[in-house]
Amino acid sequence: MPQPALAVTVAPGEVREDWCPACKAYTRVTGSLALLTRAGVSTVGTWAWCSVCEDPDDQEASRG
Repeated sequence: MPQPALAVTVAPGEVREDWCPACKAYTRVTGSLALLTRAGVSTVGTWAWCSVCEDPDDQEASRG
């Protein structure tokens, strides 16, 4: 008999401003990742995104 599909949701936590070591400025946002399952909630890691380094419309070859 096949097992039922695992119901898992990954949700970002509260977003906060952060220091980007490549840009040397507070241009990055970061937050915790929460894993929601039937058994409860777990913090599984963090995510980060820099508005300068990771902007696909503004990429310089010499940056970072």
